[in-house]
Amino acid sequence: MRGQISLGIDNYINGVSANGNIKTGPNCRFFKCTLTGNIEIGRYTSLWGPNLDLTVGRSQILIGNFCSIARNVSIQTYNHNFKKITSYYIGQNLFKEKWKNEQVYKTKPLVIKNDVWIGAHCVILGGLTIGNGAIIAANSVVTKDVPPYSIVAGSPGKVIGYRFEEETIIKLENLKWWDWSINKIKLNKFIFENELNTELLDKIK
Repeated sequence: MRGQISLGIDNYINGVSANGNIKTGPNCRFFKCTLTGNIEIGRYTSLWGPNLDLTVGRSQILIGNFCSIARNVSIQTYNHNFKKITSYYIGQNLFKEKWKNEQVYKTKPLVIKNDVWIGAHCVILGGLTIGNGAIIAANSVVTKDVPPYSIVAGSPGKVIGYRFEEETIIKLENLKWWDWSINKIKLNKFIFENELNTELLDKIK
């Protein structure tokens, strides 16, 4: 690991390459992944490789709490410049020069909010926001913002459904359970061990 690395307590780390300004919350799980650049990750988030790559150019990747990101996922904030005669990095690889316009950088942070599940073999492009509770199906390519609690699939990714009814989604967005203290989460264990319904939401302590 190189750079300014700040790790939360009780993290599980195995086979990780990290280089940059990287900060994590407590109780995260990192397995066979690569983190490069300015990256901030919340508590209890899992990046479970192998071949899981987060690469930042000139912006930032922000990942919330209780997220699950699977193997073979690529998340990056820059791309090839295909408006030139070649999309190949010819300046770097043939002329041995650094050209400012050889890559296209996103300056807006890439934000993955809380309780997001990203399935295996996905590509997430820079400058977008994935809302709370969203699911990205395996093999998807995400090129635009993802609404809260939506299910996105395909290449390019499209919304194919929602996890809950609109009324429930609004309640969950206001509830913000991912920000609760661990004591409050444990006190309301019943809401996590059962499939969600409005009656359960009304019983929250």
